[in-house]
Amino acid sequence: MSRFKPLAYQPSKAVLEYISFGKRKHLYAMCPAIRKMEEILPYHLKLVELDSNKERDYIAMMIDSFSLSFLMDGQENNMSMRKTCSTKKRVYWLTSLGPEQAAEKFVLYNLSREGTRIKNVAISVGPEFISKCVPIAIKNLRVNRTTAWFPTNIPIENVAVDTIVREDTLKMAKHVTVRLPERVAERINTEIVSEWNCESIQIDSSMRSEEIADYCNKVSKRTDRPIGSRLDANHNSPVEFLFEILHSNMNARKTVLNNRTCAAISIVESTELNVYGSTDDDRYVIVEVCVRGTAIDQVV
Repeated sequence: MSRFKPLAYQPSKAVLEYISFGKRKHLYAMCPAIRKMEEILPYHLKLVELDSNKERDYIAMMIDSFSLSFLMDGQENNMSMRKTCSTKKRVYWLTSLGPEQAAEKFVLYNLSREGTRIKNVAISVGPEFISKCVPIAIKNLRVNRTTAWFPTNIPIENVAVDTIVREDTLKMAKHVTVRLPERVAERINTEIVSEWNCESIQIDSSMRSEEIADYCNKVSKRTDRPIGSRLDANHNSPVEFLFEILHSNMNARKTVLNNRTCAAISIVESTELNVYGSTDDDRYVIVEVCVRGTAIDQVV
């Protein structure tokens, strides 16, 4: 007789919730007694990647170490899965659902569980059905060419995007990096960026002096921006031209911050917007909300 007693219900839940995706699916298949419990427990995942192609009627997905695909093969709808680190062949299943319907059913069944947490999420042309998920927690998010987003229940730590849209995920994220595709003739939408409540925003695509000045004008009218929040903007023009615009159009004060020329724009009595060249990378200009008086007025 075994000396080990089986776990009670609550300890079993606590253990099962933190078991990896693959092992949980294996236990689900092998142990009918835990299936009802498994179906309601959230997942704690390291990686979720999602890519879709409507023209090819194809959706690819990665969940931790498992690669999945949903596609139309000839006249048949297929779902396939393979463990990426395994030498075993991909396993195929026929399904009566189309690729998008099958993928939607799979995603909503597995990821739309209250309490689900994912460390890294990458979305390329995300299918619309992901917006039907219950809000989940994501730490790092990378998005390319998508209009569909996972609902989230806490601010995401880091978001990298290739477009600028009005989306709550971006507005509430802690840190956002924007790099627009070079082949797309798109400019930075300063109105939308100025609405974001991020601790830091990094614009890796080039911004003109006029665009940075317009961003400064919009942010200077927001009294709710916390001290320390900042924009790092790729600005390949001489910073002096930007200062001229700020001095003439926004009555910015000529100041010095850490021995660097700075332009200070008043927000309220206690805060100001300081604009200065980055000490880490001369291509970037920093726009930072500071305590009033952080930068020292230049003696004319």
